[in-house]
Amino acid sequence: MAALAFLASLLAHELAHALTARRYQVPVQRITLWMLGGVSVLDGDPATPRAAFLIAAAGPATSLCIGAVSGAGGLLLRVTEAPDLLQATALWFAVMNVALGLFNLLPGVPLDGGRVLRAWLWHRYGDPDRATAVASVAGLVVGGLIAVGGVVQLVTGDAGGVWLMAVGYVVALAATAEGRQARARARGERFVAGAVMRPVVEVGDAAMPVSRFLTDVAPGTEQLVFPVVGPGGRTTGVVSLARLVAVPLELRSGTLLRDIQTPVERIQVVDPRTPLTELQHLAPDDVALVVDGARLAGLITGYDVAHRTGCSW
Repeated sequence: MAALAFLASLLAHELAHALTARRYQVPVQRITLWMLGGVSVLDGDPATPRAAFLIAAAGPATSLCIGAVSGAGGLLLRVTEAPDLLQATALWFAVMNVALGLFNLLPGVPLDGGRVLRAWLWHRYGDPDRATAVASVAGLVVGGLIAVGGVVQLVTGDAGGVWLMAVGYVVALAATAEGRQARARARGERFVAGAVMRPVVEVGDAAMPVSRFLTDVAPGTEQLVFPVVGPGGRTTGVVSLARLVAVPLELRSGTLLRDIQTPVERIQVVDPRTPLTELQHLAPDDVALVVDGARLAGLITGYDVAHRTGCSW
């Protein structure tokens, strides 16, 4: 019963984050509970440092409140001379929740204390990515210190050090990832699609057979992705060289480009002035069209974005 109650209190900790996030119009994708705790996955950043602070602080505040109430209940049970097992369980539950709240207040992302620190740095610098980068360094230090504490425990004969080492490793790993993403976003904001795009040299007619395109058009260019145009020069989609050569030899003369193109409705279309931060979700082989007014200006791939921003998948 105590274990189930503690699991419920962990869920309450994460629900506090989620409900506060929803109050500030930040969508919540999911809440995950696992062997090293829980995590609320938010879809985006809060609009203000204050909202970020309140969302981060909600979880530890909930755990500390549960710990305080449980502790008071345990003391009341002791005064009323309740069974020892019941007293010990209530006091254990209080200690575990206080420990959960205090541990999460350590000042380094991805811990809640790191997100509180990030909110304060965001307020101070006015730049959420710079704040994340600094808080991630703090998270790396905190994770390293936790892992070192685990090593010391292990050396002194306490096998529980393995658990601390695992926690420290996860904290340091998550902090490194968040810092890398923040630095990539900061670099991406300095670059725009028009500066990174690949100019379109060749296009394919939607009604052209694959065999003819491979013999007459593709050999004369180093282009790997080709816009496909229909009547009036309207772009109907794109097709890659890899997709073209994947068509069996005996079917190429009867297969038209429009039959194997990726329709334009499934492709992101951006302006040349669009920051690369809006394209960092592209996988290496994904393509976006860069359109200047009504004119197709170029193509940009996920690889192009990652190469310029230093992002990785």
